[in-house]
Amino acid sequence: MEIANNKIKFEDYMLHKDILQALHLLGLHSPTPVQCEVIPHVLQKHDVIAQAQTGSGKTASYAIPLCELVDWEENKPQVMILTPTRELAIQVQQEITDIGKLKRIKAPALYGKQSFKGQEKDLKQKSHMVVGTPGRVLDHLERGTLFTGHIGYLVIDEADEMFHMGFIEQVEEIMSYLPKDRVTLLFSATMPKEVVRLAEQYLNNPVHIKIQGEELSSRNIAHKFYSCDGMHTDERITLLQNILKV
Repeated sequence: MEIANNKIKFEDYMLHKDILQALHLLGLHSPTPVQCEVIPHVLQKHDVIAQAQTGSGKTASYAIPLCELVDWEENKPQVMILTPTRELAIQVQQEITDIGKLKRIKAPALYGKQSFKGQEKDLKQKSHMVVGTPGRVLDHLERGTLFTGHIGYLVIDEADEMFHMGFIEQVEEIMSYLPKDRVTLLFSATMPKEVVRLAEQYLNNPVHIKIQGEELSSRNIAHKFYSCDGMHTDERITLLQNILKV
């Protein structure tokens, strides 16, 4: 699919009208480079390894097609999304909720420092996807509170951070609970050896996608210039501290 002219619209993917309307309400009309590459392959149910930086639109690159593919009538989770941090889990859950709201997609988030019983209650309700950190997801699996028999899609987001934070073994243990006949999507900013090994061992003939830094859109990035001319060192340090608080 040609992405150079950036004339592709979300309508070109033949998405459900509820998904398209939700995207338009979010002000999203044209896919970013990583979305152009990833969305068609997920819709075709291919395993994917995507190397893209934060801010590239990678979350929507899998959230959009997965919201399209899930069967609303099914009561048990069909998608599992693993993230290295609770902050990212919350962010992903919100993005799925926004994209899938008109299709009424339900995606409870599972992470620590939150009531286990409350999460268990959420899982007893209709759930199309689950988003969570490896430790808490594994906790639910070991206690039998998370049904995985209908999981057809697994997303491993920020796999390099999973490695750096020591979660790879937990991720592999989680995968032992999932159906072997599934689509696996792996996203990572970098590809350390352990992430490469994980991909080689668990993904089936994956499509490799790499989005270079210069391909990332800067349309959502605000640029600010601060002049330090004439400032003393302590004034420059104070300015820097204030900037970092923003």
